[in-house]
Amino acid sequence: MSTFTRIQNFRSTINFRLFLLYLAIVLIIPAISTIFEYLISVNPGLRSELQLDMENFHIYQIFTTSFVHLNFDHFLANVTAYLLIAIYGLVLATLINRKKLYVVLSKVIVIIFLVFGACFAVFNATTSYYVGLSGIDSALAGLLLIFWLVYLEHTSQKRMRTYYGLVFCCVLALSAGIIARYIILYHNYHNIPLLASLATVIAVLLIAIFWFRHQFIELYDVMRSFTWSARLITIAIVLIFAYFIWNLFPEQLGNYSTRAVSISLHIAGVIIGILAGYLFLVYFERIAYFKREKEVVLEKLPVKET
Repeated sequence: MSTFTRIQNFRSTINFRLFLLYLAIVLIIPAISTIFEYLISVNPGLRSELQLDMENFHIYQIFTTSFVHLNFDHFLANVTAYLLIAIYGLVLATLINRKKLYVVLSKVIVIIFLVFGACFAVFNATTSYYVGLSGIDSALAGLLLIFWLVYLEHTSQKRMRTYYGLVFCCVLALSAGIIARYIILYHNYHNIPLLASLATVIAVLLIAIFWFRHQFIELYDVMRSFTWSARLITIAIVLIFAYFIWNLFPEQLGNYSTRAVSISLHIAGVIIGILAGYLFLVYFERIAYFKREKEVVLEKLPVKET
């Protein structure tokens, strides 16, 4: 069989229209951010009007501030991270036939974090503004972790709670990475509270890895039976999280003299994504609507020879 024929056979088993429909829904958020960035490029004064600023507060800013960025580098980093996390999440959801569930959960978490992020800025005495998509990125990263566990459950035929220790370790590793990246970018090498926080998180992470080592061993044993594609899917999530942490604080934003980035808001986003994702996942899976999924990867019917 020629390569061209194999490609044709593969394409015939994929329902691209269905996948593109879900992809279009997932891309609504970066599309809104792109529209806002374009409008701001035409009228720069919109930037200060649309971002949440306690010195010039309007109620609509609660719903617009996450889609506005400080500059183009900030916009590009946040939207790229969103695309990596959200599209990869949709791919995982497609592989386990949970597309509807992922699309609905991602939008629910976006709404939750829109409100949470705004309340964080409003009620935090040390914060006078809130702007950018990175908080939502953090929440979707938490949801991505949950869907990775569902993928493991689907692939290994084990219950999700088998890997709860892995989730805890992942949250600690993400937290340590976020704090370390912040210290490196802002050159806060002598900031005692930050260094103490990083040391504490790393110490707890090492203890957790030792305590839940049997889960890591079990994951390794499970992955040994995976196909290469399943192994690459699991490795890809590590690379996506590494990119996400590194680009959480764009260089130009870090050097923006009048702004400071909130580490706690990003870590809170990851935790909110995990908790809300898990709770709604358990609840929504009981609803019949989410069980009537159409497969994106179709079974190819055998061709009868005449």
